[in-house]
Amino acid sequence: MEILNMYTYRKNIISTLFISVILILFLIFFNPSFFQNSVEQKVEKLPNDIRWVVESNEYKALCEKVYAELALKTKKLHSNDRQAIIMDLDETVLDNSKYQVENFYKGETFNMSSWAVWVNREEAGLVPGAKEYISLVRDLGIQLIFLSNRMDERLESTKNNMKKLGIYDEKDIYLLRLDKKDKKHIRRQEVYEGINRMAKHGSFDVILYVGDAMGDFPKNVTSDKTYILPNPMYGKW
Repeated sequence: MEILNMYTYRKNIISTLFISVILILFLIFFNPSFFQNSVEQKVEKLPNDIRWVVESNEYKALCEKVYAELALKTKKLHSNDRQAIIMDLDETVLDNSKYQVENFYKGETFNMSSWAVWVNREEAGLVPGAKEYISLVRDLGIQLIFLSNRMDERLESTKNNMKKLGIYDEKDIYLLRLDKKDKKHIRRQEVYEGINRMAKHGSFDVILYVGDAMGDFPKNVTSDKTYILPNPMYGKW
């Protein structure tokens, strides 16, 4: 009797598995939208800040609007070859929303370890409007200075990422962060005075600043010289 019961139990398990496989195959071949909807539901679970950047038309339109206004201002201010524009990189030129999405699904938040891995992957995308604006600045002969809090040890990865996006130029100047003490205001001062890392380039008249956070701008600069891109994903609020 015990052997018979065991046989019946195994038979029931096999039958259940067989039926499950048949149902899955049926869904795949006759109702593929079932799996598509599952993927869409997963995307919909992203928090609104990340979803807005990744999916919304408003984010794209707003970025393009900022860069369009910036282009007009740049043409108006251009007057000589010792002018420069200081641009931040992340969420100003480089779109790192993929990093934020991956963190969300892994149940993680920003940390320097995963950020370093991400930067070295060289997979950031482009903020809408950035490529066209950068091209305009170069055509006008204005010096581009990328002043970012990315660590200087990952400069080559950053340049490689920009090469992949078609926005790299060897004439651009990169002032990335050397250490915790190397704040942005220190690097901006190097640009104004042509000292330290800027000694070989000389000083520049910075006509505009472009970023995604107030820390990207000097405190004493007027608002007509600063242009800010939307970034609801992270910041000091």
